[in-house]
Amino acid sequence: MRRIHFIGIGGVGMNGLAQLSAQYGYCVTGSDRAYSSASRIFRCLEQIGIRLYPQDGSALTEKTDAVVYSTAIEPGNPDLQQAGKLKIPILHRSEFLKELIGDNKLIAVAGTAGKTTTTGMLGWIFESLGLDPTVYNGAALLNWKTGTIPGNIRKGNAGLWIIEADESDKSLLNFHPDHSIITNISRDHYELDELNAMFNRFEEQTSGTTLRGTGRRIPVPTLGKHDEENAGCAFELCLALGMDETAVRQALSTFKGIERRLEIIGKTDGITVIDDYAHNAAKISAALSAAVSAYGTVHVFWRPHGFGPLAQGLSDFAAVFSNHWKKNGGSIFILPVYYAGGTVTRSVTSTDLVERLNSAGVPAEAVPDYPALKRRLEEVAEAGTAILGMGARDPQLPLFARHLVEAWKTS
Repeated sequence: MRRIHFIGIGGVGMNGLAQLSAQYGYCVTGSDRAYSSASRIFRCLEQIGIRLYPQDGSALTEKTDAVVYSTAIEPGNPDLQQAGKLKIPILHRSEFLKELIGDNKLIAVAGTAGKTTTTGMLGWIFESLGLDPTVYNGAALLNWKTGTIPGNIRKGNAGLWIIEADESDKSLLNFHPDHSIITNISRDHYELDELNAMFNRFEEQTSGTTLRGTGRRIPVPTLGKHDEENAGCAFELCLALGMDETAVRQALSTFKGIERRLEIIGKTDGITVIDDYAHNAAKISAALSAAVSAYGTVHVFWRPHGFGPLAQGLSDFAAVFSNHWKKNGGSIFILPVYYAGGTVTRSVTSTDLVERLNSAGVPAEAVPDYPALKRRLEEVAEAGTAILGMGARDPQLPLFARHLVEAWKTS
């Protein structure tokens, strides 16, 4: 039995790999500096036999066969350093995923936005049509998520894989899929010229059909025109692969959505609370548009997920929020940049974004923390409106959305 250790095992990409590894018979351990026994994902991992350790190198021994890391892990990480001392092979998560897939049939979904939802739609369609895929996704399908099952992976037929492929660290280029989807391309992580070259190469590495987003819309029971476009991508690939059109449409009609992708958390005092993972300008714009179309007045809060991404996209973020407010009104609240530790350059902060918006006539507000944000939302939100929270990485964002529903106007 191979012994595999995952550094940062709670991350959205890493916990799925850890689950699949455990289900395929590996002996799995992990560490995460954000570990909390109260966290649902860590409880779920422990319940399937994964042992979690402090991130101090203590989990690693001469019997450890490989250490898996993500791009977010810095070189000075104690587990990485201990792996080096013990000469344990170190694999990027995409390299280990490629090892799990082996020579089996692979469908990979890439693109700047929509790849998680499109991957989930494909997985649900294939399952609904009895094709029993193994699925690796960046967030949970609400159709699969339960109290004890995270829902972001599905162990099925090892001969058929459907995965989300990540462009943020160019790791999508580690895969040579049989078929692929490129949902769309917009500036995020890299400039457009570099992104176009990367996705072109990804298409060249696909041996069969590559479908690029065409804007075709297929109705689905979730919020947003962009979800209809995601469904259009999944639908067209399935038809290209010879699947029955009626059956594909039926499967999509029962798709419940993806966790933290315009997920409706609940209602309180007639106010709908929505949670979304949007972290770049294109995704924020799509989420805002969908919420406004459904609810009219929207009170928005956003937490930038890193100092670097905020600095790179400052002008784009300002333009999206400004255009939204001037057209639709409502409220805009910006939380401090999420910082999970490590070495960062803090040249641009949330205050800079708020000041830029204020100078453009947009009454955006900087809020220092979640209690202050809750008080302000309770002051401005009224029945019939919606609260939309957005941001990546911070595990408190979805918890706060649920807290709003459960403890509205209570201390």
